[in-house]
Amino acid sequence: MVEANRRMVRFQWQSHKLLWRLSGGRLGRRIGTMPVLELVTTGRKTGLPRQILITYLDDPGGPTIIGTNAGRNVDPAWVKNLRANPAARARWDGTWHDVTAVELSGADHETAWNAAVAAGAGYAGYRETLTRPIPIIRLQPR
Repeated sequence: MVEANRRMVRFQWQSHKLLWRLSGGRLGRRIGTMPVLELVTTGRKTGLPRQILITYLDDPGGPTIIGTNAGRNVDPAWVKNLRANPAARARWDGTWHDVTAVELSGADHETAWNAAVAAGAGYAGYRETLTRPIPIIRLQPR
């Protein structure tokens, strides 16, 4: 069941990415109630740019992204890339920003997690099924 859900999520994101690219980022700025941003990290092994689209929580300190990896029990590659090099670029609301990734912990992590669950998008079930801690990263504009 988890693998079937993961395949469906991958298909949805691939479709979304196509719409995003064809429109130059003008279409697809939301999935349901969640806003979407484009994140470009530096590959920790290759040093090459790595681009993803991801939903985020709109936070005054900067967009906050959740590393659920669609339910897989390993951190997403973008988390590993940001841990190795926290400098990145992100586009939200049609504007590019240079950002620094800050991994949240303690009370900040819990507050962001509760906001994610309140926002929906299926976050509540991830804590029950994953055995790894779920990384939460704030993208602070530089």
